[in-house]
Amino acid sequence: MTNGTTGASDASEGARSPRSVLRRVWLWVANLNFWVIFGGFSGLGLLAMQTERFSPLAVVFFLMAGILPMVFQTVGSDEDEHGYEYEISNRERLRYVVSALVWSITPWGILTQILQFGGQLFAMRRYRRQYPSHDYRLPESDLTLPFDGQWTVVNGGVTEETSHSWMLVSQRYAYDFFITDGDGASHTGDGTDLEQYYAFGEPIRAPAAGRVVATKDGLRDHPWPGSGWLEWRTWDIRGNHVVLEHADGEYSLLAHLREGSVAVSAGDHVERGEVLGECGNSGHSGEPHLHYQLQDNPNFWTAASLVPQFRDATVTRDDGRRDGHEFYRPPDGDASVAYLWAGDRVANADSERVPPEQSATTDRSRSS
Repeated sequence: MTNGTTGASDASEGARSPRSVLRRVWLWVANLNFWVIFGGFSGLGLLAMQTERFSPLAVVFFLMAGILPMVFQTVGSDEDEHGYEYEISNRERLRYVVSALVWSITPWGILTQILQFGGQLFAMRRYRRQYPSHDYRLPESDLTLPFDGQWTVVNGGVTEETSHSWMLVSQRYAYDFFITDGDGASHTGDGTDLEQYYAFGEPIRAPAAGRVVATKDGLRDHPWPGSGWLEWRTWDIRGNHVVLEHADGEYSLLAHLREGSVAVSAGDHVERGEVLGECGNSGHSGEPHLHYQLQDNPNFWTAASLVPQFRDATVTRDDGRRDGHEFYRPPDGDASVAYLWAGDRVANADSERVPPEQSATTDRSRSS
């Protein structure tokens, strides 16, 4: 999504076209707190149910409460605070909205929403709303990046502004990793074929030693990458995945793996760097990428996200402001620990694989 500032004219800043005003209102609404949007439309639905005249609108309001937060995830601001913007066309956004709406009214979509939002009550009770952060309930596990070569952080951070999904406690400190080339593209050609994506089929490795507690395989890789269409038929938004237990109360989830690639089973012990599967496009995935999160519970729905500390990672950042951000400084001055931020290009220090034409990466992403 472009910021629309390159064509600025000499007109006064105070002069705003109706379209510009509507866009600013749209961006303002899009950046409202999740619970404001969800609670507002849910409240309208409850009010509508109390009146005979407007009761038919109750269903519409309830649907808006569930759908709009997902829609607004595809909207970037004109000046993204952390210097990283989503690129998504209006056509892709429309496709996403339509498929998200279809998914939300399926039995599995309804069940997923109940599990996702209801499950947070368990995390809320455990922590009494004092959730883990970059300075509270830090994990003990020493993690390495779960892949070979250099990848790009497309989504994720440790602050509310940079978070993957701040209001979803289980995904608050999750990360989405892509492979991009020197132009910032994640694929060759037109990106309509899964095989054109650099990340597709790449090995995904254990970030630390641990025991496999759960796996999922057999879900198809969504065959229309980069189109905006959501895999509305999937029973599991994580797609094919692996859950590893490291230290007590520390679990890694690696999701959206390639169908048929999961190479471990529940009960297996794996060492750091052992191959778990391959990067794919299963579940709710806009294009092939890895979704990674560290959580305090093996159950995806009731877990709270922990802040992963990646050790001995090489991090390349274009924006110097990030280096001075207090939340991204290494804890206790430990330079071997890195907190990641959308736009970072990252690799393990001992990685050997060189990404495709990685010379002058330009930030680019799709939401997922």
